[in-house]
Amino acid sequence: MNDSASPSPSHGLRLLAIALIAWLEFLQNGLLNFASSQIMGGVGAGPEEFSQAAMAYALCAVMALFNHQWCVERFGSRRHLQASILLFGLGALLAGTASSPAGFIAGRAVQGLGGAAFFTAARLEVAQISPAKRGLGLVVFGQALLLGSALGPLLGGWLLQSHGWRALCLGILPLLPPAWWAASLLPLRPPARRPAHYPTGVFLCLLAAAFLLQWLIQQTPYRLFAHPQSLWLIAAAALGSFLAFRATHRRQASDRRRWRLLRRPSYRIGLLGYSCCYLLVSANSYILPMLTMQALGYDLPNSGLLLSVSYFAGLVFSLLYARLLLGKRPPSLRQTLVAACGLLAAYGWLMSGLEGNAERWRVAAILLLNGGFMSLFIMAVAQGTFRRIAPAAFGHAYQTKNIVRQVSVSAGVALASVFMQARNALHYTRLAERFSWNSPQFVDTLHVLRQQLPDLSDTQRLGVLAGELAKQSALLSCLEFFRLECWIALALAMSLLAWRAAD
Repeated sequence: MNDSASPSPSHGLRLLAIALIAWLEFLQNGLLNFASSQIMGGVGAGPEEFSQAAMAYALCAVMALFNHQWCVERFGSRRHLQASILLFGLGALLAGTASSPAGFIAGRAVQGLGGAAFFTAARLEVAQISPAKRGLGLVVFGQALLLGSALGPLLGGWLLQSHGWRALCLGILPLLPPAWWAASLLPLRPPARRPAHYPTGVFLCLLAAAFLLQWLIQQTPYRLFAHPQSLWLIAAAALGSFLAFRATHRRQASDRRRWRLLRRPSYRIGLLGYSCCYLLVSANSYILPMLTMQALGYDLPNSGLLLSVSYFAGLVFSLLYARLLLGKRPPSLRQTLVAACGLLAAYGWLMSGLEGNAERWRVAAILLLNGGFMSLFIMAVAQGTFRRIAPAAFGHAYQTKNIVRQVSVSAGVALASVFMQARNALHYTRLAERFSWNSPQFVDTLHVLRQQLPDLSDTQRLGVLAGELAKQSALLSCLEFFRLECWIALALAMSLLAWRAAD
């Protein structure tokens, strides 16, 4: 399998190949985030174990991303990408056939080892396109990511209803042969004559730092009040491992000079912006299915259709923004970022005002704002982060950016799951205080149910009321999350307005 043997494909085929590689990870994660509750029920997992699966995926992805350049230089990027596709498929098979939380976590870990390569490989391939045609390549790359995210919930609703939760993992397998073909089509680079060298100590220090950081993120909400001293120990160990990694890498790694080119304030601030965006987007993707299915009572296909609205709207917003950038007076980065935060604030405020009988068209209209935030914010951050990065350091810059993405996505899922768990418990307890024969409201409600449901016994009617109790507590928790998201958006907007260097 010679990486340089095949002739260069046409520009159109090259763009198609980039899209087929780029969208896989986003499609799979969109499917799983949409059906988190069903997956937890299928494997007998709780919210903590589901967040551990996200942590395992992110940890393995961080390891794979750190070694991305090493693998490319040693094996050739085509072999590396095709091996990643095989690992991704193996992980999907393990997760889709799991019968326990441990099996599902192991499958997601294997998927993380493979899936981490797709985003980086596709973006680096765009960077190899000639400058005259690179703009179209960036548009195709971004649209593929949004399309994968949009089809996740859309297909997820249909797959869940027709074939159950296992199809969400196994359903990705038919898409891997086209990705394999795309990998063989791209004019990727052969192995380097002198590949980068990472001593064992460097890798072990990074592995320890990444694991401890992910464990800290995942455990903080659970141990913050009960065992805070253990969190301080984990944080200290993570910091010590990271400092040891930096010291060892600076002294011994053969590619350390490439990383020095990334010491720019704009790049570091850009990584912070990426982290904020991905954390909010992943938390939002975890909460929205709970809102539509548990709190509002929509069925699976309608919930999937609603959740895909944001990403389809993102496709439109990204094209409009690209059009503005080509105009005579393109918006500045600060203007774009503030506008994106305004869309997020409006989205959070409107979502926090929903009621249990909210109509689907209203929810869909509000979700358009979320799509606008995602597209505008991430595109503007990407502009500011990479516009001054030297070509020699671009690969390392994108590796680091994707490491930040994986950590942020994992943190978003972990924090959102614990937020919902804590708020649900609080609201359920408060609402249950009225669930008593001593409450006139409870007695009146039960009397109404006797009239509306005469064929049911009082025990069955109590079950109906208990279901409504769980629905109301889920709704209140979701509304609190969106209210918090609104305040976060306003804080981001105020910070950007105060930061004059954003332009």
